[in-house]
Amino acid sequence: MILKKYCVSMEKKINKFQNITIAILIFSIFMYFVFLDPVYISDELWNFQNICKMCNGLTIYKDANVIITPIFFYIGFILLKLFGTQIIVFRFYNIIICSTIYCLIYKILKDLKISKNMIIVFLTLIFELTFQIIGSGANYNRFVCIFTLIGMDLYITRKSNNVLQGIMIFLTFFTKQNIGVLYVAAIILYELYLNKLSKKFIIDQLKKFFVFAISSLTIILPMLFKGNLIGFMNYAFGGILDFGKNNTFILQFEYYPLIPITAVGIYILVLIKKKSILDKCFNKEQFNTLTLLFIFSTIMTFSIIPIMNAAHFIMAMPFNLFVIFYFFDVTLFEELFGDKRYISKVKWISIIILFVLLIRVIFNIITLLNEVTFIKDKNSHFRNVFVSTVILERTTEFQNYILEQNKKGKEVIILSGEAIYTMVELNQNHGEYDLMFNGNLGYRGVERVKRDIIDKKNTEFLIYTNEEDIFWQESKEIRNFIKENLTKKGEILNYTIYINE
Repeated sequence: MILKKYCVSMEKKINKFQNITIAILIFSIFMYFVFLDPVYISDELWNFQNICKMCNGLTIYKDANVIITPIFFYIGFILLKLFGTQIIVFRFYNIIICSTIYCLIYKILKDLKISKNMIIVFLTLIFELTFQIIGSGANYNRFVCIFTLIGMDLYITRKSNNVLQGIMIFLTFFTKQNIGVLYVAAIILYELYLNKLSKKFIIDQLKKFFVFAISSLTIILPMLFKGNLIGFMNYAFGGILDFGKNNTFILQFEYYPLIPITAVGIYILVLIKKKSILDKCFNKEQFNTLTLLFIFSTIMTFSIIPIMNAAHFIMAMPFNLFVIFYFFDVTLFEELFGDKRYISKVKWISIIILFVLLIRVIFNIITLLNEVTFIKDKNSHFRNVFVSTVILERTTEFQNYILEQNKKGKEVIILSGEAIYTMVELNQNHGEYDLMFNGNLGYRGVERVKRDIIDKKNTEFLIYTNEEDIFWQESKEIRNFIKENLTKKGEILNYTIYINE
């Protein structure tokens, strides 16, 4: 009896130690992305600049060519206004988003009734495969995943109703419009699967749309009063065709596409062997759950279009992994690892996975130390983080040059994604010129910008001297227009200066 109590006590202590170890490892990785991940030219920087503009009294869709629906930026504005317009605050905003995502993933795994011994392993594997999303990037993609996961979980827990789903449609759509459309497609397909094309199905969709329409007024009416509603329609929707046509990108073959392909393959296998599998492993409720996961997995995978890069595959990856993990848990893992004797061993697997991940992060820090500079300037928006030394050196020269030309009454516009760092530090705004990307200029925006360039007097335009330096989303058409129609003045660093005389 005494020995049994001692063993139970030791098991509890071991489990507590393992849980604490897992928490410390995950926390360490999160903090790396707050303090040590260097600032490079990326979506993180571009999104940060737009929120800084809002904090400086400017309006998105009027003074900034934001092409994403606004909820992410509105909440970011509140946080930076309260705690300071520094990128470290913006990064904590991202950490809150990512922490919420992993908490929701954990909740969904529990709601799926995944074997308790396997939940921590599955969560750790998802974390290992998707931890890159914590770093710099398009933070609104992470944010919209929160609402998509909540909406899916409402179906899993059978708490879904038309009002809640109407609100989820509103939140997804006004966080990122294309994901909102995909979310609508997912819930329509699933409810069509459950209820067929019936009167009830049609009425339910109309109720959701009504809630969505009423909720949308909270965004649309303030825009109408601020005078940026037309700009919102133009930037968020007018440039969609241009964005899709000019920004198609396919990553070199890696393992990423294999995950959604595996999820699809599993569901097809279940359909082919439906009778035998349902008899042996799945009951009707479990099959409906697998169908729900499959629909969301497949639909969310379409979010990679047109930019089929690693970041977009990773955004959809948790939905793909839910299908894979749920299938194997029902058919295999519950039987293999259901015994409580395995729980300690299973948690050690998670610790090993996270420890290897932490080693990778530490290795990244060591390899980058010679390429970055720690910012200590109290007046800098990038205080307390590392910045690429090359970018910092170029920015210093750009700042000096711009301030010198401003004293002469000249405006200087750098047509490059790299310019954002300089613009943020100078608190300057050049509207859509700050991010002259394909698809970021609204409907027929390139032609409008060409006319505007000709009309701009006493303005210098800086473009890359070598076309090879151009970021792939930047407009080469506008660059070539400047070369052909403006006068070359000189060069600075790897840029050529043109002026409209």
